[in-house]
Amino acid sequence: SEIGDMVLEGACAFSDDGHGVQSAGMMRTCMEYVSQFDRVAIAHCEVESLTANGVINEGCASTRLGMFGWPALGEELEIIRDIELCRLTGCPLHVAHISTAKGLAYVREAKREGLPVTCEVTPHHLFLCEDDITNDYNTNLKMNPPLRLASDAAALREGICDGTIDCVVTDHAPHAAHEKQCEWEIAFFGTIGLETSLPLMLTKLVLPKKMSWSRLVECMAVSPRRILRLEPVKIERGSAADLTLIDPAAPVDVTPDYFESKSKNSAFLGAKLTGAASDVFMDGKRTLASGVVA
Repeated sequence: SEIGDMVLEGACAFSDDGHGVQSAGMMRTCMEYVSQFDRVAIAHCEVESLTANGVINEGCASTRLGMFGWPALGEELEIIRDIELCRLTGCPLHVAHISTAKGLAYVREAKREGLPVTCEVTPHHLFLCEDDITNDYNTNLKMNPPLRLASDAAALREGICDGTIDCVVTDHAPHAAHEKQCEWEIAFFGTIGLETSLPLMLTKLVLPKKMSWSRLVECMAVSPRRILRLEPVKIERGSAADLTLIDPAAPVDVTPDYFESKSKNSAFLGAKLTGAASDVFMDGKRTLASGVVA
């Protein structure tokens, strides 16, 4: 692709969009090009020869439920590879939706060395694990990468609180009912996350005082813009309002009716959460007013 031309048209990052680049040589070439334009390479880290046919984390859950496993190693090997390519090319690397403790350890060490490596995590990988997948085969819990061990989720929570993980993302993946209401093996991967990400972070981390409010703002608003080389939002007279107002006491019952989205495939259906956005302003326009989409 003509990376330079895309940068001129406003491209702020370059991604493999859900399919890891399997050729190390191709990934090196991509990162060499991207590095010339002060942009970031966003990597979905997956060695497909290891994860082929996998539909659930490889381990106790895959054995218990009798399904093909998706090994954590399939993610971790490509994280190692891309970190080394970052070292070689100098290209900023952003690891998408990290899901394992060992993968996080590799990122932590890369940061300690001063390499331009960042990473992100989803709420479902923070607050769910393979143990939540029971004999009812709830396909809303089928995602890519899969839910991992409880120890992985605990390590990720530690990582987002201590700053090793730079930002929280939704990996929002809406699907029609018929794409989820079927056998686990053929159900689509993914869960919606846009409307529950903030309530989950508030309920699970901020309100119990495991994470500060300033750290919440950093990982959900400030760091994503910094990683993507976007101008920081300014709260000052004359600037267009780009703000989210939060009601920390707002009750949130995660039911199908809660979602504005036509898709209802949430991994958190049935959860009772506390705290939500009450008002949102984007580029000076009010898009959410007292909890109602404007």
